[in-house]
Amino acid sequence: MSERQTRSSRHLQPSRNKKLDKLLNVLIGIVVILIIITATYVFKWQDDVGTAVKDEPAQEQKNDDGDGKEKPSKEENNDVSVKDNESTKEESKEEQPSSEKDAAIETTSDNPIVDKVITNKDWKPTPTTQTGQHVSSYDDTSVDWAEKVATVTAVTGIEKGNMIIWRIQNNGSANTAVATVSTNDKTKMYRVNMEWVDNEGWLPVKLEQLNTLNGAY
Repeated sequence: MSERQTRSSRHLQPSRNKKLDKLLNVLIGIVVILIIITATYVFKWQDDVGTAVKDEPAQEQKNDDGDGKEKPSKEENNDVSVKDNESTKEESKEEQPSSEKDAAIETTSDNPIVDKVITNKDWKPTPTTQTGQHVSSYDDTSVDWAEKVATVTAVTGIEKGNMIIWRIQNNGSANTAVATVSTNDKTKMYRVNMEWVDNEGWLPVKLEQLNTLNGAY
């Protein structure tokens, strides 16, 4: 190799090295940029996930009324609605009058001690245990007396233990009677007219609600 060629080769060597350095720098720069882009994407994805997790309690808080009380879910609302409907049905059943009440007729009376007069075509005779010829009895130890009292209890709703019997007497014939009674505290006062039905028992025919016992018997 001649001295001129050697010098030329030496002259070109640094130029090639510089080009390689530039290329390496460019490649390094590209790699760094790719790393930065990748890191930025990863961090952004993590931020989005964290934001979504933080937003979940906020969505749950939307169910609050604003005063700290949590609103019931749809299922709870449905349960409440069903219970309310059942309660309403039960109340309706309780409020609905029985067939006896439907058949009751209330009227007024010219008698000043009578608040109202009640009759009911559905009243039934009090079942009797008596047989043979019926004889009305006003002996308070007799079966007939006990059945009169049972008839009064049935039509007035006053239990025997809470009842004062002021008088039970003949009402104009052997097969009719009238009883004047009240509760023990005298807040409820009644006069019951009844008649005997052969082989069946005493049948209430008229119930008078009284406002006083004076002159009632």
